[in-house]
Amino acid sequence: MKRKLEMDDVRIGMYITVLNGKMEQRVFPGPDGPVVKYKEKDHYNGKILEVIALDMPYIIVTCHEPRGSRNDTLDLRHVEIMHLTGRYIHSLLPDLELTKDSFWNECDIESVDNANDIIDEMFKGL
Repeated sequence: MKRKLEMDDVRIGMYITVLNGKMEQRVFPGPDGPVVKYKEKDHYNGKILEVIALDMPYIIVTCHEPRGSRNDTLDLRHVEIMHLTGRYIHSLLPDLELTKDSFWNECDIESVDNANDIIDEMFKGL
């Protein structure tokens, strides 16, 4: 699975984090005219966010932290997000029980394994 996600890749039950937060722009007077300063809102960068609802471009996430959890919204037009691995999540929060992504409920894992064997056999002689 790719790590950096696009808006269409997001599903309920996924664990994500923010790569680049929303940018704030401020204009200050300077000696040579206005000076523009940019600042990233990075309060969710690296945090464990579980997607609990979506209505694109907005998603509702539960932010899991050692001191508790809280819900918040994200506008995916203004942030870049990435998928988190179970290893990362359990390194930060070892007691967090991960919910299974419902996407895999409809997949026949045995068929996927059989397809891998067939592909391996096809390319074996090359």
